[in-house]
Amino acid sequence: MGEFSSPAAREQAVEKAHQAFSAEEWSTAADLFEKLYNDQQTAEFNRYLVASLYHDEKYLAAEQFAAEQDAVYLATTETFQLRLDVALKNQQFIFAREFCALPAAEAWRAAGLTQITAAEDASRQTLAETQRVLAKQFYHLGDGSFTEQRQRLERARQLPLREFMKGVQYLLVDPFLHPLMRATLLEELLRLRTTQTVQVHWLDDQTYPVDTGQLQPVGASRAAQTMQRYLHENLAQQDPMLMANISQTITLQLMMLYPFIDKIIKNPVAWIQIAAQQSVTDQASDAELEEINVWQHRLNRFMAALFGSIDDENHEKP
Repeated sequence: MGEFSSPAAREQAVEKAHQAFSAEEWSTAADLFEKLYNDQQTAEFNRYLVASLYHDEKYLAAEQFAAEQDAVYLATTETFQLRLDVALKNQQFIFAREFCALPAAEAWRAAGLTQITAAEDASRQTLAETQRVLAKQFYHLGDGSFTEQRQRLERARQLPLREFMKGVQYLLVDPFLHPLMRATLLEELLRLRTTQTVQVHWLDDQTYPVDTGQLQPVGASRAAQTMQRYLHENLAQQDPMLMANISQTITLQLMMLYPFIDKIIKNPVAWIQIAAQQSVTDQASDAELEEINVWQHRLNRFMAALFGSIDDENHEKP
């Protein structure tokens, strides 16, 4: 029965948890709702657990549990406010702005952004030295391994938007940044619903202006959608193992080509067949096939460097 010996014991625990919550016995309520949530990961238990932890000033734990079910906090004004309060107590300014940018948050967006801006302004006074260190590490993201880059980016999400955007704009023209990290930064701008033009140093060593207001998710590209259909309609039944391997490769390739996927992948089916080392069935000229091979060779080098870096780091662990 998991956390409880019987359904009756669970119901008794639910009653006790609600009584503790109503009595504002936050620590007791948090303990009880955590047991209930571990037994059943419902939206209701998550919200009560997060609220209890928040009122008990266990802000980090509240953030960790809330992040498991962010979507359930878009139900009402009260739940939205709770999720925003938890994020701001943890200086999760970038997440908070992305949360406000969600279509379902439209009714509360303006008030939410006002709150976030005020919290950012206050943090510049109280956390000035911490933010200086975070910004310095973030602005030099390309100096570290890919794993370290991801960790630095996660910490940088605690920066106010102005400082975060300064770092992103600097990094997007860094020729040493891994293409996957560049795509991750662009996706951050997409989630933030920014509308400015940024400069992007891309795979061909050229720099291009990108209107962030026109960005679409990786999976929204024509090539990505055609590839997904082909994989599911042709490889899923024939060779599930090949399907899984190629899907992973294609996903990484699409991310590295972002945001110019459709400019490079003009024949998605031929692209997949070459990646899978199959005969090309679609009509394609020798020049087109050669271009696909050149691009895949270039992308494979980046993937080899990425996986080599991760393997090296794993081997260094005791």
